[in-house]
Amino acid sequence: MVQYSSKIIEQAVDAFTQLPGVGKKTALRYVLHLIKQNSDDASQLSNIIQLLKTDLKFCKSCHNICEDETCDVCSNNSRDKTIICVVQDYRDVMAIESTGLFRGQYHVLGGLIS
Repeated sequence: MVQYSSKIIEQAVDAFTQLPGVGKKTALRYVLHLIKQNSDDASQLSNIIQLLKTDLKFCKSCHNICEDETCDVCSNNSRDKTIICVVQDYRDVMAIESTGLFRGQYHVLGGLIS
């Protein structure tokens, strides 16, 4: 077991390893980087992480991630409301939207249909 010079460092490493794809080495690298950052940058990161949990919602129409009751896709009147793309989760919406080709709307299932 790796020994850290501080219980706080150990707790921070453990917290980062909860993220997908982040092992102990990467987590330690993140922690050591944050220690070197100035306080304003670290505070900004902390605030953004908190906003992810407090200010993001799911669109009442399609269940995509948004900051308001309705996401940008559903509230955009130029989108074709007669075409609906059913996707597993919001990552699929992000991938399709990044192409700039789909002009319809989405329905996010939030999981797989068995």
